[in-house]
Amino acid sequence: MNKTVLSLAALLGLSVTGGAFAQALDFNALDANADGVISMEELQVAIPDLTPESFAMLDTDTDGSLSAEEFAALIPATEAPANTMEAPAAQ
Repeated sequence: MNKTVLSLAALLGLSVTGGAFAQALDFNALDANADGVISMEELQVAIPDLTPESFAMLDTDTDGSLSAEEFAALIPATEAPANTMEAPAAQ
């Protein structure tokens, strides 16, 4: 799973912006209709180039939206150092 998230982060270009981008990706702020999940359209507000294929990689339960858990899997990948694309060390 971690390799998939890192690959997706690289595909989306998320590692380039690092932690600042991760801070901009706030689940509650992106959940515009406050239904407890993030739709592709809601995520496209933060990631305009998001493709349906990329969103599907994040949507691991294939319900058409991102739960808080699915969304949280994206955040550690965005915090990886841009030059290494390694996941942050576990604490």
